[in-house]
Amino acid sequence: MKKQIINQALQTSVSVANKTENINDENSLLTKRSYKIKFLVDALRLVSSDEDISKEQLYIPDACEKYGFAEGEHNLGILLHFLADMLEE
Repeated sequence: MKKQIINQALQTSVSVANKTENINDENSLLTKRSYKIKFLVDALRLVSSDEDISKEQLYIPDACEKYGFAEGEHNLGILLHFLADMLEE
């Protein structure tokens, strides 16, 4: 499973690199950023669905409430998927 995840991430990065190299217009900075965000979103979704990651718990301390996070134990897979959704918006 891990080998499959690595191979899929590498294929995505090669695809992203090829697309960004071919951009030569005024909007290239914005376009490159959108490909990078898409790559990050895809990677977060891929990792969040990993069986080992989905079993992990992450403790968010009380001090992080000022950043909008709720204190407590949270499922890492769900948090990563949530972050991907937020980046895609």
